[in-house]
Amino acid sequence: MESGGSSESLAKVLQPDLMARRRGRIGLAIPWEHIPWWGIIVLLVGVVVGFSALTNTRYIDALYFIFDLPWNKTAIARGKVDENGRWQVMIQPGLAPGAYTLYAQFNDREGNFVGRSEVYHIVVPEGVSAKESPPIIVPSPQARTVDTSTPTLAGESVAGYEVIVYDDFSHNLWRVLTRIATANGVLLTIRTTLLAYAGALVLGLIFGVMRVTNRSPNLLHHAGRRVAVGLALALAVLAVVPAARTLPLAGMVMLGGPTLLFLLPALPYTISTLYVEVVRGVPMLVIILYMGFAVTPALRESTNNVVDLRGWPAALIGLAFGYGAYLAEVFRAGIQSIPRGQMEAARSLGMSYMQAMRYVILPQAVRVVLPPLGNDFISMLKDSSLISVIALPEVLQQGRLWISRNFRAFEGFNSVVMVYLVMTLLLSLMVRTVERKTSLPGR
Repeated sequence: MESGGSSESLAKVLQPDLMARRRGRIGLAIPWEHIPWWGIIVLLVGVVVGFSALTNTRYIDALYFIFDLPWNKTAIARGKVDENGRWQVMIQPGLAPGAYTLYAQFNDREGNFVGRSEVYHIVVPEGVSAKESPPIIVPSPQARTVDTSTPTLAGESVAGYEVIVYDDFSHNLWRVLTRIATANGVLLTIRTTLLAYAGALVLGLIFGVMRVTNRSPNLLHHAGRRVAVGLALALAVLAVVPAARTLPLAGMVMLGGPTLLFLLPALPYTISTLYVEVVRGVPMLVIILYMGFAVTPALRESTNNVVDLRGWPAALIGLAFGYGAYLAEVFRAGIQSIPRGQMEAARSLGMSYMQAMRYVILPQAVRVVLPPLGNDFISMLKDSSLISVIALPEVLQQGRLWISRNFRAFEGFNSVVMVYLVMTLLLSLMVRTVERKTSLPGR
């Protein structure tokens, strides 16, 4: 019995190596023959291109700029070393109260790093103002309290070198995390994609459920009750808003309230269909431009700058609003893929329509729509490059800024392509893993 058990365990141990030998690859248990030929070519090309790029200083500089590095320090002042080998830089704008670790970095005329100074430890107390002060020439290991928020650092170096004063906060974890959370480039793209996709999911789910409601409901059912509620709401509006009591506006309120409540059963499908068809018929670039340069200025003017969506909020709303229409169709298709008997069974148990949707239909539909939802997430990651048209420094805009400074379009756009390719490939692997883990039995 013991020999039989040991033989079986030995066979299990040797089975992978035996399978590898049968495939002609001694010692390897990976089914390489299942990898398509184009996959091997892509892998080899990717390794060659990645090695070539990461060993080229121009590519490294471009990627450094696209990732908005470093995340543990920030440049706060710049200057030049004069012909006598001396430099003097005033930090502007002023520093907030607190302790700082500063140092000067020196770059040659070609912009290459050549060295750095010793560390200056300074403390800016509360209540000091921006004013000129004697320069701090000698770095000190002890913190030095200054009487200005715009201290001046000075020292000696090689004539003609560029001087960049850095605030090094690598010892301050909170400032490092804050810097990462507000970084441009790749991190801005990731933040925008995640938040915009979350908003698109909410819009898509709401309008997707509305899209599967009754297309032609019986408007006469409880019509009198709805009209009465509409009249009551209209009278409440006239009582609360004195400006609505003028004759034309009052007539519109009194007529519009009951009419809206009378048509209420047909509104969900009508409004959702209008939203989906109109938004899907407009390019995403037009939606972002419209949000950034039409809706945002109009809201700012009409609210006296109280509602200001310039920049990142406009981009988030534009992407979420645009992709919400596509996700609404995904949810609609997933809901309609569930057999009608599921809804009928839930209603026969006494559930309301919304309860049946929440507890019976949607949990099954979500598993069906996960793959297309993942594909739309990858598409939104790529379409986030469109927010560069409203001057947001995401990946593409950072690459273009680097190109404008270095006049090296080949390396700049290649770096942008590599960053997007890595992100989309990683997301594709994640989507496939989630799809495999959540697939329905038998599929």
